[in-house]
Amino acid sequence: MSDTLVEQAAPAARSAAAPFVACVLAWLFPGLGHVYLGKKVRAAVFFAVVLIMFTLGVASDGAASLIEERQPLTVLATFDNVATGPIDLASRYLTYGRIVYVLPGEEGDPRRTELMEKLRTRVRSVTYEYGSTFLLTAGLMNILLILDAFDIATGRKD
Repeated sequence: MSDTLVEQAAPAARSAAAPFVACVLAWLFPGLGHVYLGKKVRAAVFFAVVLIMFTLGVASDGAASLIEERQPLTVLATFDNVATGPIDLASRYLTYGRIVYVLPGEEGDPRRTELMEKLRTRVRSVTYEYGSTFLLTAGLMNILLILDAFDIATGRKD
């Protein structure tokens, strides 16, 4: 009888870990969560969509969002950028020349001045708004893909 209980407990523990693993993999690399779940064609399509959106965003002078304490919605925009996973680091480096997530709060801070000048350079580009929108779209798409991987892993979706 104890062997039966052990056999029943093992699948439950594995099914609890599978959604977490699928979600983390989907965040680390768009489509990787779906590969883990055996959905290779879906993974390839999703990877292509996120990567194309991200590439268009960077190529169009889009800027990665920074958290600015006086503008609360910047937290959501930054979270959305981070949702693309480690590839977000590339857009931050290309935008600001370093990996940065928060705009320093002091007006006289030279770090703030430097970041704002780099951002102003991008904003002057005629494609800045489109590029930033593509970057945000890539993040939102990856959030949906993470949720899709979660639904597949938990059995809510085929």
